Amino acid sequence: MKKQKNTSAIILAGGKSARINGNKALLPVSGITIIEKIINDIEPYFGEILISAQSRELFDFLPHRIVVDEKLNTGPLMGILSGLRASKNAVNFVIACDIPGVNFDFIEKLNSYTDEYDIVVPVSGKNKFEPLFAFYNKNLIPRIEELLIQKQNKISKLFLKCQTKYIPMENNGWYYNLNSIENYKIYLENMNKNQD
Repeated sequence: MKKQKNTSAIILAGGKSARINGNKALLPVSGITIIEKIINDIEPYFGEILISAQSRELFDFLPHRIVVDEKLNTGPLMGILSGLRASKNAVNFVIACDIPGVNFDFIEKLNSYTDEYDIVVPVSGKNKFEPLFAFYNKNLIPRIEELLIQKQNKISKLFLKCQTKYIPMENNGWYYNLNSIENYKIYLENMNKNQD
C-alpha cells in the first residue's frame, strides 16, 4: 500500500475498557503499548495520524496530535466526530485502539471506494459490521451532530443516513478485537506462535 498523503488515520482511544482492568490502548505487546504498535504499523501509509481520546495526559507520550472528545462518555460516535472535525483531510480511516493487527491489502480495498461513498465499512457474517475499522468522510460531520443531538449514539444509525459501502471481510484470520482480557491473551499466544 502506497502512502496516502491526503488521508488521515484516526485512532479511537477513548473507550472505558470496562472488561479490562485499565486502558486497552496501553496494554503491552512486544515491549510497547498496543496504541504504539498500531501507530508504528500505519504511520508509513497515512498523511496524518490523530488520537481521539477522553484524556490528553494519558497519551501525551505519543508523537501525534491528541483530540479530546468534546463531550465525554458518549461513545465512539463522538470520538469519530471529534476526529473528523480535527482532521485536515476529507478521507479518514478510523481504527479502534484494541485492533492490534492491520491488513494493508484490505485497507487499500476499502480505500478504493472512498471517492464514491461517505462510509466504507467491513461486514462479516450476517450484518456484523466493523465500524471501528472503516473509512469516514469529513462531510459526515453535520449528520453525526444531528444523531448525537437526538441521543442516537449507535454508529449503524449513521450508515442509513449517507452513502455507505459494505465490504465483505473474508480471510480475516489477521483481525483481532481485544475487547476482553481473554481475547488479549489469545492474541498474544497466537502472536508468539507465529514468531516461533
